[in-house]
Amino acid sequence: MINNNMFLGKPVHRPNEHSKTKPQPSTTKCQKVTLKGSPPHPWKKFSSELSDSDESTTFYLIIKQDQPARKKFESLFWKITNPDSSEYQQWLTLSQINAILKTNTEALNAIKRWIEKESFLSVNFIGDDTVQITTTVEQASKCFSTEFHPYKNSNTERTIHRTFNDICLPNEISEHVEFHLGLNDFRQIYKNPSKSHETIRSTTVDELDSDTITTTVAAANVIETKPYIIPQFLKKYYNIPEVLKNDPSSVISQGALEFLGFYYSEQDLRLYGKLLELPIKPLKKNHIRGSNNQSNPGANSMTDIEQMAGLNPAAETWYFNYDKSFNSSFGENFFTTTRLLNQLDDIPQVLTISYFEPEIGICSTVSDCDDKTLNAAKKYIDRTNLEFMKLAMRGITVFVLSGSSGANGFGGNNETVNCTNKVFYPGYPGSSSFITSVGATELINMRYETLPHQPSICSDKTAGVACVSDGHEVALSFNDTGSTSGGGFSTVMAQPSYQKDVVGRYFQESQCQNQKSELPKEYPPSSMYNRHGRAFPDVAALSVYGFTVTNGIYEQSFSTSMSGPIWADIVSILNSYSINITNRTLGFLNPLLYKMAKECPKCFKDITSGDNICLPGTCNDQCKGFQTSCGWDPVTGLGTPNVGKILKYIKKSLEKKIKETNNYRKE
Repeated sequence: MINNNMFLGKPVHRPNEHSKTKPQPSTTKCQKVTLKGSPPHPWKKFSSELSDSDESTTFYLIIKQDQPARKKFESLFWKITNPDSSEYQQWLTLSQINAILKTNTEALNAIKRWIEKESFLSVNFIGDDTVQITTTVEQASKCFSTEFHPYKNSNTERTIHRTFNDICLPNEISEHVEFHLGLNDFRQIYKNPSKSHETIRSTTVDELDSDTITTTVAAANVIETKPYIIPQFLKKYYNIPEVLKNDPSSVISQGALEFLGFYYSEQDLRLYGKLLELPIKPLKKNHIRGSNNQSNPGANSMTDIEQMAGLNPAAETWYFNYDKSFNSSFGENFFTTTRLLNQLDDIPQVLTISYFEPEIGICSTVSDCDDKTLNAAKKYIDRTNLEFMKLAMRGITVFVLSGSSGANGFGGNNETVNCTNKVFYPGYPGSSSFITSVGATELINMRYETLPHQPSICSDKTAGVACVSDGHEVALSFNDTGSTSGGGFSTVMAQPSYQKDVVGRYFQESQCQNQKSELPKEYPPSSMYNRHGRAFPDVAALSVYGFTVTNGIYEQSFSTSMSGPIWADIVSILNSYSINITNRTLGFLNPLLYKMAKECPKCFKDITSGDNICLPGTCNDQCKGFQTSCGWDPVTGLGTPNVGKILKYIKKSLEKKIKETNNYRKE
């Protein structure tokens, strides 16, 4: 998958007998790193004994960057992504990005000398600023003068080896390492919580090649007609045009980034297309990257892939899952995953991510998180943000769900679960300034009239499928779905300039004076959030009641992961028009979206009903959160799209750019 691997290590002798003897500390002078706190849920130390010394463990060293080069890169980023700049859409190649962000030669050579001296089991350079090292627990213990214990994930049964003692980074490398992963951190990616739902129908796979599919009642299930949102409705409701047919050499692409063993099944995708009578395009073999087990597809991944393939069948759809196996160290955090993505020359133009982790990592689980521990979390966020910036600089749009845990977020502790927390815990990367964060809405007062190109399953009274044709859009409601839209303010990232005006207006009491707002505006205690932090989400879309096929079963999607793929679909369609005009993709959207909201208010449907006070499965008087409002709000952002009007705005803006700027169109 990555061509520039460098393996420097030599085999290390592995004793035949397991050993739990205390390692002798390194005699090399070192810089002590102390981590306070305790392992977050779902990690638990399942033994008081030390890890077996011959067990293997993998860790990462992230090398410090040249700061002048980083500043140059950030300055260029804001120019290229600013729709008012003459350099707008002047995307860079991967080699051009790497030429700007050169790793400090002295730091890189120091790390290489240390690696050669230690002779680890294997060493893999991801680019030239991230080193993946695999070795024995015994050697890692000696290198860092510490002790490792086994910890088990109660959700996945995965075992890792970590330390909660002091770590000593050898002096010869300490000044060159910005941070490390896999030694004393417990980063954990989560999916959006799902509401339990019944299986409605089942269909056997061998029926796929027939012209018609007869649905059969799944055993031991009561048939109940339920509302379903299908692509034919979304095209009508959000005013989505057909994708523009470009020159065959201009390929429109979109992809989903998956984690936690959520796999993709071509059979399920084909069945989805058959049932909804849509011209589904199967994924190409080289567009399925990383690990996959088609016999064990996941609801989250199938919702992502089916939604994208259904709304924009002209696009090439990709699937990424860097969990080499569900128990691997790959895919356990967003930094290493995005770092791997940025090694690929060929990558889809739009990506959607339906997963998150606590923004401040382990600091979300303790009340006495010290400055050093918090600083480590900030460095992780900073470098992961850089990887998202690199994707944006290549003209790639990234959508991330804001989550379904309301404003409270997820801290991995009982306080958050019971709404007794004193502060909010935003989910990352939905809170990043360098992605487009997508909130969640739902429909009430739904109607069920005939849709354009409506599939026969909608009128089959035995199918239990009531296809929605209209309704009133509101913020995702706890009463209806057991979840609320994630949203709020980053704890560690400053508010970017592109959104300061609209966020400032949210805190003005007179904002809705001349417009209908269904709720009086109230704010949580100011001590719970940083109103000057990055505000999210940016936009929103329908998130529940989607039609999904998983393991040959069609059912409602209730994981709130539908809103991200909807926006990914929309932008892949908009990209077809942008490429036709300027020969470039739209790339990082946020500066354009906020400018558009100001100049074209009708490009978005303002959602003014709902809040994000409650947590999944929990709602009591102690829960705090934000309310929707006129204009931007930390529940549904700028609102949901009117794609026809957005397209008209973009076409006019790009055509004006061509007239005003010489040689703007890239040939």
